[in-house]
Amino acid sequence: MKTSSLYIHIPFCLHICTYCDFCKVFYNKELVDDYLEVLKKELNDLNLNIPLKTIYIGGGTPTTLEADQLDRLLGTIRENFDLEHVLEFTVEAGRPDSITKE
Repeated sequence: MKTSSLYIHIPFCLHICTYCDFCKVFYNKELVDDYLEVLKKELNDLNLNIPLKTIYIGGGTPTTLEADQLDRLLGTIRENFDLEHVLEFTVEAGRPDSITKE
């Protein structure tokens, strides 16, 4: 069976680290909300008929998203992809100061 992987880039950070070469901007709630809406449209239009094996959400710092924002993103992924064959689902959490119980 042919499978594919999905990478979603969340370019938002609470702190901009000088050593980081990834595309990133300071967290701004309205900007994140707009980004998630555009991302949702892109994922709706992607129309992949290939089962996903891995999903990786990286950044920036994906854990800078507020709980409701992360929930919306995960909901969009569930709505658009068959997760039955996913073996790995990773959310990068590189900064301990951005992780909450939510």
